[in-house]
Amino acid sequence: MTSVQYVTDDKGNPVAVQISIKDWKLIKTELEYYDEETEMFEILADSEFLDSIMRGREQARQRIGKPMSEIPI
Repeated sequence: MTSVQYVTDDKGNPVAVQISIKDWKLIKTELEYYDEETEMFEILADSEFLDSIMRGREQARQRIGKPMSEIPI
């Protein structure tokens, strides 16, 4: 991407991002061919990824792990 501008509130907290029309068109083109159905088939075809999702789901159900607030991003 050529340029990214961050929009902030009156306290300086980022609330939005502005990108060029050129970059937006590139992103939009990439997303055009990607939908929920395609994503679902890709996940189902990848047994390791599917197993990881199922393990994470079970951990969340059992409340195993750290809260999101404790995970550095």
